[in-house]
Amino acid sequence: MPESTPHSERQPAGARIYRLEPHHASHLPPDTHAKLKDVFAHWNESEKAETLVRDIIDQAPDTLGVRIVAYRFYFYRRRSLEAAHWALACIEWLSLRLGLPADWREVRAEMADFAHWHVFTRLWLQSLTAYAYNLARLGREAESLEALDKVEELDPSGKLGAPRLRQVFNGPRGDAGMVFPKEFENWRFAQDAPRQSEG
Repeated sequence: MPESTPHSERQPAGARIYRLEPHHASHLPPDTHAKLKDVFAHWNESEKAETLVRDIIDQAPDTLGVRIVAYRFYFYRRRSLEAAHWALACIEWLSLRLGLPADWREVRAEMADFAHWHVFTRLWLQSLTAYAYNLARLGREAESLEALDKVEELDPSGKLGAPRLRQVFNGPRGDAGMVFPKEFENWRFAQDAPRQSEG
């Protein structure tokens, strides 16, 4: 998901896809960490790196950690259509475990303990924020703002920075290229990002 690490502390983009929180790591198959190091080693070889990531996905597509890996890979590759797909796949996985409706639009604050940020509810909110961010980069601003509305509804304290993101979404164009459409942004997928992930 989009990260807030200070610029001075950031590692090269490739490093971050396997620098997972312990909880994330517990949801990865045993040999995945070695494969992630291979992805990083081949980060500048786009096709090779993606082949390695696809191998990880094919090994355990229904695993939360693998879905997060897939999201981060495509996010740092600036391939927002695929990133949006995997953010939605994370929401699906988490919604099932939390007993939430499959459609994030139907989720209400009383359905889970969003106020105290259990790890799953926090990841659910982060995933929806990530989905909103990538839709905005694709130029699908109305859908992006709808997702951001839901984040703000469930996180009224703004811990995830949704109000600040809204300012960026609605602000002047040319904002450091953060969320606005890029040429060839979705060239890999012919279809739109799914409204509900196929996993």
